[in-house]
Amino acid sequence: MFSLLLLSSLFQLIASSIIRVSDTSWELIGSRTYDYTTHHVLQCRHWDKVALRWHLYTCERHNASQCNGGSNVDYALPPQNMRGGEWHNAFTYVQFDTKDTEKDLRLALSSIEDGINVPSIVPLKIDVDWKWTLDENDCNHFSIRMSAMSSLEHLKKEEVASFCRQFDKDHFISCDHL
Repeated sequence: MFSLLLLSSLFQLIASSIIRVSDTSWELIGSRTYDYTTHHVLQCRHWDKVALRWHLYTCERHNASQCNGGSNVDYALPPQNMRGGEWHNAFTYVQFDTKDTEKDLRLALSSIEDGINVPSIVPLKIDVDWKWTLDENDCNHFSIRMSAMSSLEHLKKEEVASFCRQFDKDHFISCDHL
């Protein structure tokens, strides 16, 4: 009986999270795209699959060693097995917790960037996408994109603009006009 109640509570929690995600009107508040380059010998070698790894943590603002989160990985298949040039979703992170002004969000891509720290805003959704293409010499080209989205009706414009200026590298949007 206890396990049935626990299972019912867990189902309600999951269902409420799914409903909140679908009810939220997400707007792009920043994007970062990275083109991964490496030594020519490795870049032009044939690969059956490639592991793309990134890290996402929430950290105490004044104590960077107090972090929750971890590493995530997705395996990219060669572009011969799919149409080249398509973006593929590797991971989606959604944060609906209550606003904790003492938390930062730390994002990093292994071997591409050391990482960035941005203030945690709520609600927040981070999508990580990848693209694998081959050039005319059959050399590999990898691109990884992180997109940040939020529901602007519940946030202060200054807070969103500050997040955007720190996170946005691609300049798809004007951070001052969110």
